[in-house]
Amino acid sequence: MKKIGFILLFAGLFIACQDHKKVAKQEEAHSKTSLVLSQSQVTHIKVDSIREQKLADQLAAVGEVSFAEDNVVRIYPIVSGTVEKIFVSLGDYVQKGQVLATLLSMDMSQIQRDYNIAKSNFSVEEKNLARAQELFAAGMMSEKEFANAKKDHSNALSELNERTQILKLYGGSSSDLDAIYNVVAPRSGYIVERSVTEGTQIRNDNNTNIFTISDLKTVWVWANIHESDLSKVSEGDEVQVKTIAFPDLIFNGRVKKIGTMLDPDSRVIKIRTELNNADGLLKPEMFANVLLTPKTSEKAIVVPNISIILENNQSYVMLETGKNEFKKVQIKTGRVFHYYTEVLEGVSVGQRIVTEGSLFVLTAFNQL
Repeated sequence: MKKIGFILLFAGLFIACQDHKKVAKQEEAHSKTSLVLSQSQVTHIKVDSIREQKLADQLAAVGEVSFAEDNVVRIYPIVSGTVEKIFVSLGDYVQKGQVLATLLSMDMSQIQRDYNIAKSNFSVEEKNLARAQELFAAGMMSEKEFANAKKDHSNALSELNERTQILKLYGGSSSDLDAIYNVVAPRSGYIVERSVTEGTQIRNDNNTNIFTISDLKTVWVWANIHESDLSKVSEGDEVQVKTIAFPDLIFNGRVKKIGTMLDPDSRVIKIRTELNNADGLLKPEMFANVLLTPKTSEKAIVVPNISIILENNQSYVMLETGKNEFKKVQIKTGRVFHYYTEVLEGVSVGQRIVTEGSLFVLTAFNQL
């Protein structure tokens, strides 16, 4: 009986030891598959959620950033003259009413002279009317003569009012009698075009604008589509834009306009995309790489190409499992596009992965 009890006790101890070893091995395995980064290390990476995206045979094109014509003011000269001084440069931000340039203008000088003549004539007619009222009251002027005096006064007042309005229209002052015309900004925004320099001769019958102002909160991107690809593009298609200046940023928009004229030499047609530019990163004349995705595309789980790690012909991503904690997860990939890769197995929508700095995290992970 004692022998049987001893055997049972030994068996129990053996099982307990095995369970303890199993738990220890599980904890050790967990510690080797999870990496906790320090707060300073986390600053070297970017983490983002996995999402679904429409996928299709994307169409690549080259383009250029332009200011939005719907949000542009072009300034034309309304007087002839010589540019005396320019106060702004290309790219400067200006406020409404700010003086952009001054012109030395004979037109302005004539406007000032016409105003002064009208003002002087009105002053004379006011005195004449006052004298006529006295004479008429004393019976020393006929009613017809008095009526003519009032008419002359009224005509002089009308002429003065007209010359005053013209003077204000041209930005002149009733107190400053000179030949200077101020070119002022009709709205706030950026100087995106400037076609004059100091000393330039300007004619008011010339259709060339001297300044162009745009707020650049919205910009256009014009892309060239080859004739053979035109049937693949329609208004409303999703567009992704990347620039040389900001290669890691993707600007999203849609096709707003498809041109109606084909370039006979290059056999391309232009399409227009409108982009939000509230942060002011996109500048007119920047080169752009444009990717178009047809509206008929099906949705699929995707991850950025730069987030994928290749090891032994297998694809992995670094999955966030907790605060600053990551583990390496194998994925099965599908179609590969310019910026994204389709994921068939391994991760799901909403999970967060390292999108920038994957190799940094992998190096730290392999040192466990």
